[in-house]
Amino acid sequence: MMSSKKRVPFFDNAKFLLMILVVFGHLLQPFMGETTWGHDLYFTIYSFHMPAFILISGYFAKSFDYKKSLQVRISFQKFILPYIFFQWIYSFFYWLLGTKESFSFQLHIPNWSLWFLISAFFWQISLYFFQKVPPKVGISVSILLSLLVGYVPFIGRELTLQRTMVFLPFFVIGYYLQAETVERFVDSAKKKFFLLGFLIIYAVIYIVGGVNKYIFFGSKPYEDFLNFPEWGALVRVVSLLLACIGILAFFALVPTKEKKYTSRGKYTLVAYLLHGFVVQGLRGLNVQEVIPLNFLTLVLLFISSVALTYVLSSDLVGQLYAGLDQRLLETNRPVKKETTYKL
Repeated sequence: MMSSKKRVPFFDNAKFLLMILVVFGHLLQPFMGETTWGHDLYFTIYSFHMPAFILISGYFAKSFDYKKSLQVRISFQKFILPYIFFQWIYSFFYWLLGTKESFSFQLHIPNWSLWFLISAFFWQISLYFFQKVPPKVGISVSILLSLLVGYVPFIGRELTLQRTMVFLPFFVIGYYLQAETVERFVDSAKKKFFLLGFLIIYAVIYIVGGVNKYIFFGSKPYEDFLNFPEWGALVRVVSLLLACIGILAFFALVPTKEKKYTSRGKYTLVAYLLHGFVVQGLRGLNVQEVIPLNFLTLVLLFISSVALTYVLSSDLVGQLYAGLDQRLLETNRPVKKETTYKL
């Protein structure tokens, strides 16, 4: 039987492959406006890769115990303290790159991909409620919040509250997901049919045409990116459904047995936090202005994504980061720091 309390090759494989998609999407982003197929491929990836990560995070959050007096402090140390550190580092890095004219450090608006750390903290804290209600109620409440938050104009990028609510259903579904259900899916002989989901998503995005990125980013209220914000809930329902289709398609593709890259699934959060220095550095060089997007470029971008993910999620990098993290934060932690990072 699968258990959320021990390492399972399926999930480590899934996290490593998802991390490749995260890096690939970030490398592809500067090129995606050059061709229709590049644009559609980019949004196909973005429709499900973070929801899948968030679902896995929820699945491994079952150890959260609202009865523990230190649970909030543990979550704060696990997510917010690294956020503060990397927020400063990225702010300094952007200043060095020249992306910003002067150095500025602010905590309320996350730099780039660091939003995940703040949202992860809030998702953990939300379990004070979701642990006490049955799955049908919890999932329904999370979906309702995801649909309604887009109508609140003053909830946006600050403290990534909009994104936290938008993606909350995937965390909650993951939290309620039972090991037996995962095992039945993994062992199903019919799961390969879910691979058609990738074609469905791509076709929908192709037919719709001019997709606004905030439909999948979920970081702004409806009135900021929709011409008719009153239809925002319907648009979000579609994006949530596409994400679910993409998650099932992706999981149907994930190997269930141990592979050479399986062990790298332990350190995907480290790769997530560090890959931005490479990606943003390349963006600072404006490589898209001299290299056109074609099949060869796409292959090179994907190979680069695999290589970068493989290196940044290695045991060496993971343990170096864990050592740095422990030295920086050790005095604030009442419990032993784990060296396994889950994204």
